[in-house]
Amino acid sequence: MLTIHRYPGGMGPKLGRWMAMAVSDGAKQRLFNYTVWLIALWASALNLLNHHSYPLFTTEVGLLLAGLAIVAVLMGTLVQVAGTRIGFVFTSLFVAIAIDLNVPLSLINFYMLWAGLAVVAWFLERPLLKLTMAAFGSVLAFQFIALTTGIGAHQRSEDETQVRQNTAVPAADRAPIVHLVLDSYIGLDGMALGPAPVQRLRAEQAAFFARHGFQVYPKAYSRHVKTINSLPHLFSYGKAPLATTPRNLQYYVPAPLDYFTDLDQRGYRIDALLPSYVDLCVKHPMTRCRNYERSGLDSMRGTAIPASDRATVFAFTMLQLTALPSRAAEAMVLGANDLFGLEARRPYDRPKLLPLVSLDRLEDFTADLATLQRGEVRLAHLLAPHDPYMLDARCRALPGRQWLDEHGPGAVDARQAAYADQVRCLTSRIDRMMAALEATPAGREAIVVIHGDHGSRITPVVPFLDGPELTDLEVLTSHATLFAIRVPGENAASIDGAVSLDELMADFRRREFASAPRPDASPARVYLMDMQWIPREMRDLPDFAR
Repeated sequence: MLTIHRYPGGMGPKLGRWMAMAVSDGAKQRLFNYTVWLIALWASALNLLNHHSYPLFTTEVGLLLAGLAIVAVLMGTLVQVAGTRIGFVFTSLFVAIAIDLNVPLSLINFYMLWAGLAVVAWFLERPLLKLTMAAFGSVLAFQFIALTTGIGAHQRSEDETQVRQNTAVPAADRAPIVHLVLDSYIGLDGMALGPAPVQRLRAEQAAFFARHGFQVYPKAYSRHVKTINSLPHLFSYGKAPLATTPRNLQYYVPAPLDYFTDLDQRGYRIDALLPSYVDLCVKHPMTRCRNYERSGLDSMRGTAIPASDRATVFAFTMLQLTALPSRAAEAMVLGANDLFGLEARRPYDRPKLLPLVSLDRLEDFTADLATLQRGEVRLAHLLAPHDPYMLDARCRALPGRQWLDEHGPGAVDARQAAYADQVRCLTSRIDRMMAALEATPAGREAIVVIHGDHGSRITPVVPFLDGPELTDLEVLTSHATLFAIRVPGENAASIDGAVSLDELMADFRRREFASAPRPDASPARVYLMDMQWIPREMRDLPDFAR
């Protein structure tokens, strides 16, 4: 026989009292702490995904959020273990990191923020945590809505030109110019100095450019090994003032450069596609100028990169958004590599997707050539074949464990072979571009300029004053770069003599941008920079023959 016991007030109040007793104040506090850091990290992750237009409901995003949940538990546990005496230090540190993930801060500003938050946390730790939860909770909700509905989604401008050309005046009646700057593209005679895989690449490259009617300058070189210095130098024909303040920057706006002024004065319409690094959209006359995200996460979509590797890229991208944790991780990895003989990739390099993004942009650039007209200049700066070397010769993305970087770790020959395959991939896409030009009357008469900004830089370190001494070969292959030009009506040729990019561009201008340059011979000299990327000294470039 079933007996039903009736308790005064029913089960509800008793169950509530029991649960209240079971969940202690300490447990509530721990749960609150974990929730604060979870919300802050997830809000930052969704903010990043929205900026890169990456879909939310994917396996890789799920892996990222799960990993961040574990990090949140570790953060909450550390605060609890630290106790009331020093727990406020970690609370203020973690709040500062959460802010830094969403607002760019210099290291000194990060320290100042941390110190200010530590004072607040000493007196008002719980209110600070409640405020943090409320603030990042709002961000999390907003970004979730943006990613799931499109309302408030990040939109990149299709035109960021700030100095407009006068399009009311008809474009000049001149053959169009198609101009590609390809980052880290070593020159032909630089390839000849490399190991067997790169030497084979030289023969392939020479045949490719000859087949398409290019005049190639095998001993061309850049006076600088950093893009942020080399582009202003070559686009000013060597006349731009050298940097006097640090240029180890991630964003730089150069002063007006002569190449663009000269094109504008001759009536060319200029349309540029550029990475968000050396920004030419701000001070140069353009009809249209677009910056692209140089390591856009959405470039991984549609590739064979495993979900775990994509989540790893997300995580290291978030790490690089921070001031202090990114530096700490860099020091720890480099120290562990030296101490234990490991070959872990630098955290700084792990989120880079430069060549993958650049191939997508080259596809866009090629498609746009269908509308090319006389009197136009189409310019693209593409971060390829720049490292990481993550593409095989058929442009298939490799698994993350096979990605290599220009300065290592890893065997030099392996990096050289991977670089050669990435150049082969890029060449196949340039071949498509040339086919697109042949499909239109304006494209067939277009002058095509293709050059690098510096060499391959597959060295232990980038050359700088007072740094590790590099061999003549390493210095030479860091500066030797491609320069090739196709001028309809002029025959394919190989032009001998060591000549700098700025001299080539200056002579191209003297010829009214209508014929291939033939600058006078001059001593081959390059700039060496300090650790702040400030050019300090000119030196002779080692002889290619040696």
